[in-house]
Amino acid sequence: MQRSFFARYAGPLAAIASTVLWGGAYVAMKFALVSFHPMVMIFLLLVVASVIFLALLPSMWPKQRYTRGDWRIFAVLVVCEPCLYFAFEGHALSYTSASQAGMLSATLPIFVGAFGYFLLREKLGPVAWTGCMIAIVGAAWLSLGAVADEHASNPLLGNALQTSAMVFAALYAICVRRLSRGYTPMFITAVQAWAGGVFFFPALFIPGMGMPLGGATALAWLSVVYLGLGVSVGAYSLYGFSISRMPAARASMYMNLIPVFTLAFSMLILGERLAPAQCVASALVLGGVMISQHR
Repeated sequence: MQRSFFARYAGPLAAIASTVLWGGAYVAMKFALVSFHPMVMIFLLLVVASVIFLALLPSMWPKQRYTRGDWRIFAVLVVCEPCLYFAFEGHALSYTSASQAGMLSATLPIFVGAFGYFLLREKLGPVAWTGCMIAIVGAAWLSLGAVADEHASNPLLGNALQTSAMVFAALYAICVRRLSRGYTPMFITAVQAWAGGVFFFPALFIPGMGMPLGGATALAWLSVVYLGLGVSVGAYSLYGFSISRMPAARASMYMNLIPVFTLAFSMLILGERLAPAQCVASALVLGGVMISQHR
């Protein structure tokens, strides 16, 4: 009984846990960007993740099964995420609010579904697509009630950058789906952290992007640690595990929960409040995800 329950719900539960961590990430990024340039912030959180994964490497390595040509998929994976995804998302949060960025993350299933159809020949039934559309409508409705904060200097540009980041996140999900046949989710996440650290390291030497070792606030440093430990290690490992247990497009539909959790954390941490219409929209997002998982 326990084994069948785990086999059936391990993927969905891991996906939900990852969205909780990602929901808090948008709030944490806003705190970190007060003291750090986006590129420096990304480098620091990847350093935190890389150190943890290096400590875990001896236990991870024996479980991996390399197949000829896998390096090409790994190359595409790290270019899409964390390199391009983090670069676009980090700059997006410099122009738009955390809540709006969280709303736009709900577009991920659309891109994953399209890439999954053309690259992996994964198909979703009409019920799953209906649930996805309901969730997308709910996320769009939520975005209408989002209010830009003092950091949202150019929401239109920021939202365009965030949507572009979702395209790279979708390609990343497809790569994880392929690589999960021979590699554990944690090892895949470790590779992207190591490669991302190398990619963003030169940012430290670009004029205007220096690391303010003395001027950064304690909250900014704590946010970087959360992003590196809770998101780059925890959320990505959980999401990779969920993709290994179900189709990439179906797992990505849980990303529609990120706007809900982002708003919840904004209420608890930033003191924001949901309007009645936003509560209804949140219910649509949750209901759409539940419908999309109906078999």
